[in-house]
Amino acid sequence: MVTGKKVWALVVAAFLVGAGATFAVTVVVDGDPKVTVQPESAANADVPRTREGLIAAWTAELKKAGKEKPDGWETLTTEEIRDRYLSQYFINAPDAEDIDPGMARRD
Repeated sequence: MVTGKKVWALVVAAFLVGAGATFAVTVVVDGDPKVTVQPESAANADVPRTREGLIAAWTAELKKAGKEKPDGWETLTTEEIRDRYLSQYFINAPDAEDIDPGMARRD
């Protein structure tokens, strides 16, 4: 017959075995979280990072649109040139209708 002391002893033993197994697993398993890096977007990867590169890219986009740099553009900051380049780049981007004229729209 199992007495109350034996039941408690079995419970404590089971708890210790479980705790020991948990400890062993956590020691064996690499606890360092894996760091994931989001890939750089293609649009952002194509943007020049230097002032000279941005000026050249902006000039090319303006030329595609049949425009020229505005007077006083030399006083623009690099960030302003970048913004104007990206704006012109997206203005020059083809519309979906230009890419695939026969494509039906989904509603």
